[in-house]
Amino acid sequence: MSRPPERESGIEALVARLRELRAARAHPPCEYPVLLDAALAELEHAVEALRHAEEAPPPGPGTPYPFKAIFDHLPWPVILADEQTLVRRLNTAAAELTGLPPGYAAGRPLAALLRPADRAALRAHAAAVARGEGARSLPLRLQRVPEGPLYATLAGVEVPGEQRGEVLLTFTPTAVPRPAGHIEGGTDPAAVVRQAELTGLLDRVDRALLSGKLPSAALGAATGLLREGLADWALLDLVGPAGPVRSAVHGPAAPDDAGPEKAFLRQTPLDCPVAVDVMATGATAVEQLTDDLDRLGTDEGGTPLMAGADVTALLSVPLTAPDGTTVLGALTLLRTGGAPPFSLLEAASAEIAAGHMAVVAGRGRPGPH
Repeated sequence: MSRPPERESGIEALVARLRELRAARAHPPCEYPVLLDAALAELEHAVEALRHAEEAPPPGPGTPYPFKAIFDHLPWPVILADEQTLVRRLNTAAAELTGLPPGYAAGRPLAALLRPADRAALRAHAAAVARGEGARSLPLRLQRVPEGPLYATLAGVEVPGEQRGEVLLTFTPTAVPRPAGHIEGGTDPAAVVRQAELTGLLDRVDRALLSGKLPSAALGAATGLLREGLADWALLDLVGPAGPVRSAVHGPAAPDDAGPEKAFLRQTPLDCPVAVDVMATGATAVEQLTDDLDRLGTDEGGTPLMAGADVTALLSVPLTAPDGTTVLGALTLLRTGGAPPFSLLEAASAEIAAGHMAVVAGRGRPGPH
């Protein structure tokens, strides 16, 4: 059954107004409040349209449900979440903005997509909207869009069949970052350059490991090289006769705050949950969306090191011996501030380096009797 002409024209008019809002993103920041009010008005209109579509009689066999069809094809990023920011559904535009496949995002906290400083604000406003305290807008910074804040508008919506109100979030139109390695018609030259850089990095790491230095010195040098090529911080934990020990810590050459470096140096690996998990399971941890500030433990004052060092992406790989089962330690790489998440290519390179480091770490260990 085709849509009534008046409904179709209404949607077309809404899309046209959205184009105007998208074009307005080039306006100076002083004009943002007016644009945000306009975006809020359009969002409220879209909420009403979605509510009426969901309350309509079920369609016949083979016909898509109105709510899902309209939601998925809205031309701007829209996310449906609960009062705790757990994602219920996100449309195609939101998936492109966040880099998350819809099936992967469902049930995960939306706040985990944000820089740590913005997470508490989003939770507080989402809870207020879900309680019926009115819609609102606020600037938020996604981890994968570090160049500036996006403006999120939150509105309450009642979804049939749900006892609690949901929160509908839309983001002010902005340029959507393309996946690394993708351009129209071919391979991104930047991705090719990055692959060459990682190949060179692995060569330098192997040279450091084969330098003839004592294993501890060689492993420390390799850890420093991996920090220079992959991260802002690199931590190396090794399994010793009395348990895991922190063998090396490499951070910025001249950090603004020496507190995180001191905390990382004084910390025992047993107080670093992600290192404990990696050494226990032998599985790599890539946590660019983690909402758990305790993954690195705390400093002596009880402050989570994730927050103290402004960590926005974490990669921890095991040092697995050549036998494929014995874990000799963990290499943990951290990115901070506006740094992008670790790519799959970078994670694979770190795993290769950790495998080579495991060979050196195993020197002098007693073999099986």
